[in-house]
Amino acid sequence: MSGFTKAADRTVTAPEAAARSIGLPPLHRPLPPASQGGRPPVAAAQRGGRLAVLDGLRFLAALSVVLFHFVGQTPASMEFVWGRPYDQVFSEGAHSVFAFGRLGVDLFFLISGFVICMSAWGRSPRDFFISRVSRLYPMYWTAVILTTVVLLAFDSPFDPPQGQTVVANLTMFQTPLGVNNLDSVYWTLWPELCFYLLFAAVVWRGLTYQRVVVFCGLWTVAAVLSAGSHIQLLTLVVNPTSAPYFIGGMAFYLMYRFRPTPILWGIVGMSYLLGLYFLLTPTGGRNNWATWHPWRPWLVLATTLFFAAVAAIALGWTGRVRWRWLSTAGTLTFPLYLIHDVIGVTVVNHYGDAVDPWLLVLSLTAGLVLLAYVLQRFAERPVADAARRAMRSGSFGLRTPPPQR
Repeated sequence: MSGFTKAADRTVTAPEAAARSIGLPPLHRPLPPASQGGRPPVAAAQRGGRLAVLDGLRFLAALSVVLFHFVGQTPASMEFVWGRPYDQVFSEGAHSVFAFGRLGVDLFFLISGFVICMSAWGRSPRDFFISRVSRLYPMYWTAVILTTVVLLAFDSPFDPPQGQTVVANLTMFQTPLGVNNLDSVYWTLWPELCFYLLFAAVVWRGLTYQRVVVFCGLWTVAAVLSAGSHIQLLTLVVNPTSAPYFIGGMAFYLMYRFRPTPILWGIVGMSYLLGLYFLLTPTGGRNNWATWHPWRPWLVLATTLFFAAVAAIALGWTGRVRWRWLSTAGTLTFPLYLIHDVIGVTVVNHYGDAVDPWLLVLSLTAGLVLLAYVLQRFAERPVADAARRAMRSGSFGLRTPPPQR
């Protein structure tokens, strides 16, 4: 009882009072346990494990992008894919529904903010670097090589790539180099890379609740300023149209790891509004929907559902869902996303006139999922494991070498 009295009588410092006023946890004490109205941090095993529902959402996002490219693209793109006007292939209703698969990328980014924050927590900058490199490059290089072979060896509607284009794409820095993506879907890799590079600064300092909150706030301000500044370099680094989803995902992870607070809900709310703004802006945004799909209320509904789904995970409402097949599906997301476009469009271009369109789309999608599993199981995983072992065995040459004698 005396201990409780001492704690209650303790003088609250000005910094702590300021922290409390905006929803930050105390500066020098852990979050209060659930019995005192707070939510304890999740267990270590749970923090490091996979979240089945999150994996399922990630696979659903990838699948929606795949079907968008085959069924829901703009009329001009659909004619390029199928060789005839889209309304001669699919009904207007089907085309309108699958057009929303384009938003799967936004869900990707939202989940990425959650996952990267979760996987980086407690890791050193070295471990963070190893995890990101081994996660991205093995499968990406496999996809670039496979795509190049398809473009060179088969009669594809896409132009054969030039050597310098392939080389630039292998670096994953083709966007800042001003080189075309070998596959149009690669455009999302640059915002991801920028997120990793920016977030690495926080990892270097050590991840804490306060530091991630400050990072979210600074990135939000930078995104708003860069959107209106028209400074190309700033926009290239900050990625204002993608940033709100990464930021919202990080805030959701803080809710999951600690507890919801007013400042976290404020970050999520601002990210949601900025995401909608860039989505609905006819000029200056990433999606110019007004030119071909003007019914915007559905865009608002879809984005709202994305944030609501990740919020349910962050609040622990889906914790009992532990189906292993969802986690397996989650591992197929990256390879499926990388390989589906050029390979799929090449197949459609060859057999679009000979096979029923829906049968072709369904069988092609199933085949791509199977190919993604084979690549993940026998290419990505072994190479990634070997890369991690190799990088962990050395110091990257960062230590000062001994002087030459």
